[in-house]
Amino acid sequence: MLFLNPWLLLALAGASIPVIVHLVRRQAAKPFAWGAMRFLMDSLSQRRRRMELEDLLLMAARCLLLALAALAIARPFIPPNSATPWLLVLPAVLLGISLFGGSFVLSTTRSRLLVRAIALLMLGLAVAMVVWERQLNLRRFEAAGRRDVALVIDASTSMTRTSGTRTLFDDALDEARRIVKDAPRGTSFAVILGGPSPQALSSTPVSHRDDVLAQLDGLHAVGGTFRVNEALGMATLVLAEGERPNKDIIVLTDMQRHGWSFDNAGAWKTLAAAWNALPAKPHLLLRGLPQAPALRNAGIASITTGRELTGTDRQCLLRTEVVSTGNQPVMAGELLIEIDGQPIAHEALGLLTPGQAQIIETRHRFTSPGAHVVIARLNGHDDIAGDDHAELVVMVRKALRVVLVDGNPAGSFFERAAGHTALALAPASDLLRGGRVGADFLMDPVVIPAPDLTADMLAGAEVVVLADVPRLPAAIAAALAERTAAGSGLLVLAGPGSDPTFYNAWAGPDGALLPLTLGGESTAAKGVSPSPASFRHAALAWASDERRSDLGAAVIRRWHKSTLLPATGALAATFANGDPFLATRGYGGGRCVVATCAFDARAGNLPARSAFVPLVQDLVAWAAGGGVNWNLDSAWSPSVALDSRSSGGLAASYSHRDPKAERPLLERIDPTIDFNWATLPPGRNVPRDNFAVRWRATLLPQLSGDYQLEAEVDDHITIKIADKPVMEQKVNQAAVKGRVRLEAGKPVAFEALYEQVGGNPHVRLLWTPPGGTRQIIPATAWLPAQDKPAPAGEATDPGSHPRKVAVLFGRRGRELRIDGPAVPGLYQVKLPPDVRESITGDTATTPLPVVVRGDIAESRLDALTKEDLVELRSRIDVMEPKSTADVLAVLSGRGFGREITRLIATAALLLLLLEMALARWVSRSRRAGDDLRIEFGDTTPGSLENAGSR
Repeated sequence: MLFLNPWLLLALAGASIPVIVHLVRRQAAKPFAWGAMRFLMDSLSQRRRRMELEDLLLMAARCLLLALAALAIARPFIPPNSATPWLLVLPAVLLGISLFGGSFVLSTTRSRLLVRAIALLMLGLAVAMVVWERQLNLRRFEAAGRRDVALVIDASTSMTRTSGTRTLFDDALDEARRIVKDAPRGTSFAVILGGPSPQALSSTPVSHRDDVLAQLDGLHAVGGTFRVNEALGMATLVLAEGERPNKDIIVLTDMQRHGWSFDNAGAWKTLAAAWNALPAKPHLLLRGLPQAPALRNAGIASITTGRELTGTDRQCLLRTEVVSTGNQPVMAGELLIEIDGQPIAHEALGLLTPGQAQIIETRHRFTSPGAHVVIARLNGHDDIAGDDHAELVVMVRKALRVVLVDGNPAGSFFERAAGHTALALAPASDLLRGGRVGADFLMDPVVIPAPDLTADMLAGAEVVVLADVPRLPAAIAAALAERTAAGSGLLVLAGPGSDPTFYNAWAGPDGALLPLTLGGESTAAKGVSPSPASFRHAALAWASDERRSDLGAAVIRRWHKSTLLPATGALAATFANGDPFLATRGYGGGRCVVATCAFDARAGNLPARSAFVPLVQDLVAWAAGGGVNWNLDSAWSPSVALDSRSSGGLAASYSHRDPKAERPLLERIDPTIDFNWATLPPGRNVPRDNFAVRWRATLLPQLSGDYQLEAEVDDHITIKIADKPVMEQKVNQAAVKGRVRLEAGKPVAFEALYEQVGGNPHVRLLWTPPGGTRQIIPATAWLPAQDKPAPAGEATDPGSHPRKVAVLFGRRGRELRIDGPAVPGLYQVKLPPDVRESITGDTATTPLPVVVRGDIAESRLDALTKEDLVELRSRIDVMEPKSTADVLAVLSGRGFGREITRLIATAALLLLLLEMALARWVSRSRRAGDDLRIEFGDTTPGSLENAGSR
């Protein structure tokens, strides 16, 4: 317990007034000798103790009354996180004062000393607790001169909550303005806008208040999640640049729990260490803005497509999830769906109860490939407007090249191992005649008999399907493993002819290729059926619904009993007997799927099921992947991984062969050095002849030993490893073999310069690893050289503000980075034609859309709990001012807390009434003693009364 007017505590001396009056009145009394007094004293001795008790109560009440009045004018308050309970301090003070005053009416010396000792002990204990409280708490508010203050303003989605015409964010800005205007002189401010990534409006605290107010006037809520730890880290960096000795951080927030990252103890330890490194450890003032307890809100949680891969050959399923995030029922209104600015559907939703979710399905067929923007909007009237819309970028593909390797090519089309699978991918009669389906279908399968397969036939294939292929030649198996690790898809249909020994030993850059150990073939006359409940894979979730899928009715009579490799594989489905049916794994930058039975009539009647077609298509689509992900989660800055399926490569710079050429014509990531351009130029703006390519990368070998390098080239290539020349090869020159010793896992710098003058431009770089065979150096052996981001264009963010765009050649390939924080919403990116072509393969002039998704959890009414605040205080120094006045009190060094003046004044009033009643009762009690009858000798009562009257 502390006091706003501590010097007025001197008024406690007024509690001695009743004692002084008592002592004066006792000294003024004059004794009179009366012989009969001894008889009277004998009769009054029995009442002495009662009278002392009455005097003690009166004296204690009067001293206590004056003490309460003195405490009330000193204005006591309870500071936050008080170390000593005021319910101990206040009673100790009052009890000590009342006992000390009351001791003066006691008649015996021993009792007076005992009571005074107890009173002094209580007063000393109270004083010690007050001093201790002051040392522990008031020093948190002490102002030792000028201050640097960081104003962190929560700009998340929940701050768009509306009350009337104002939002919580408006209230936060008003409070920030008042703090800036009324703060003590010598205070500098830095404004931090909190959201998915914090924005510091200045690099150092600003002392000119008009500039700070101007910064506040230009702010608006950005939406998304308020990541508190990152915002406090940004505030710490800005405060470290300030010159003032004292530091404070004020967080204006709605106390939404989402975004506090209590489970990340390391981040909070790092923040505490950063605070300790400052000249003065900052105080954190957590100002929770008042808001209504009832929340009526419906928001769009997500909008998704039915599969990762979308084509122009069929309708696309769009799923929009609308959720009631409040604690009151809400009318969600109408849901509108737009694609590329054109409305395609609308649906009335009606009343949603708290926590209720509703999924609206919309089907639409895209007629053109490329990027399309889907926008869902709610037009209801709820409390939070920031979650009433959501965006999605759908990248529509024109074709997906699928190569099916048929391990049983004999017989008619449907007797072959790949026949049913090929027809499921593209149901067209042209396939039955051995033709191609062309542009009518997304998936354009090419069926190749296994004996005829060569490595060149796999070029350009995005998914390779091995349909009951017994085994592959070592060179093709190695190349296919490399392609899968580099980002392509692989689907293995293990039929009767598949050799478990080969598949179990098949390994590549990322270890064993298959997600399971393939066992011997099992047969059963009655067969087994896939278990619908076991379809847990995201791409096959629809198969668990027996109303939509008849896969549970399929009968499989021949399958391989297999064992999942839990370290790398995941079960996608099982048979009813528990044996694996489908298993998946990510392999480097690609994906691998294995079915433990053939997809033809030899294994059972699976191809006859109506769900067989979507099963095959979804397996191939998942293996292919969705390509570049243009829909991002909120992060520090919007960043698109352009080579997300690539596990490595080389940073390539294409230019004119003229040494005076300064600016590259084209920059990209090449997965390997394996090109035969023939009559085509290497890329946009690059000439067919007289060009040069410089590849730079980090070479990361997997084996230790001597490597032999070779090149097939037209016209000229030179290679350096670790800045040392290794080999040089020219056209029409005898083959040159370079040798270099490498250590497994030890990266070395690599650089190659290719020059082409004329003729047939091609270049291939091969190596022979220790104990291995001659092969193209795979993409997994390369890490692109790190470069500074190069300006590549500009973007418009959701608030229509311009942003810079750069392409970064990083460890995992190219990265499109948009400058600034990741504000949720739609970004329109404009790129130069050559950059766009290298990313999307087209030269369209329309902006390229990028979406940063919001988080519906930010819209839920989930405030910080008392347990959360206790945990937070255990990590950092936190104060919780309840008003703007409390914040200003801290900045002024006065402190704040819960004032209890009214409580003490009320107690004084009640005590006054009690003292009046007690005094009246004592007075009446003592007047009753005047009627006492005393008899002397034989005197009759009547004579005594007559004598008294005389």
